[in-house]
Amino acid sequence: MANERDVPLLPEIERSSGELFRQSEGLEWIADDDVQSEAQHRALIATGVAFVAELEGRGVVAFLNGEVTPDALHIWQVAVHRDQQGRGIGRALIDAAQHHAIRHGVSSLTLTTFRTVPWNEPYYQRLGFVTLDHGHRGPRLEAVLQAEERAGLPIARRCAMRKPL
Repeated sequence: MANERDVPLLPEIERSSGELFRQSEGLEWIADDDVQSEAQHRALIATGVAFVAELEGRGVVAFLNGEVTPDALHIWQVAVHRDQQGRGIGRALIDAAQHHAIRHGVSSLTLTTFRTVPWNEPYYQRLGFVTLDHGHRGPRLEAVLQAEERAGLPIARRCAMRKPL
């Protein structure tokens, strides 16, 4: 679980993680976009779900945060420092979220992400998430996607996903 001492490290991890978007045509701007603030991280640590991955000799290199909703544990963000990507750290964080959800009687994980970006929708599909069409998202995920559109994300390239537990 994440704690207060981790907070100052998390925005930089997210910035580093976002560098990968420089390789995705039309989404390069995300690498320079805003990241979750320290205040947002503190709130999710206090009232939501927040995990970090720490490596010996390296410190905190990744995080996952989210919140338990009436129908799921919703993952807001998974970020792995660029120099640690591809080593299974993101998968381990998602496993931790899944175990947390099961322990708390939650029946699924949800998230929103980019379609067709290799480390987004296809990655989550390999982990057992299913892309939801419009009729199966429900009002909560529809509201999340609408908020993302208002925030400037290209909604045609976004999707909602669910992993039943």
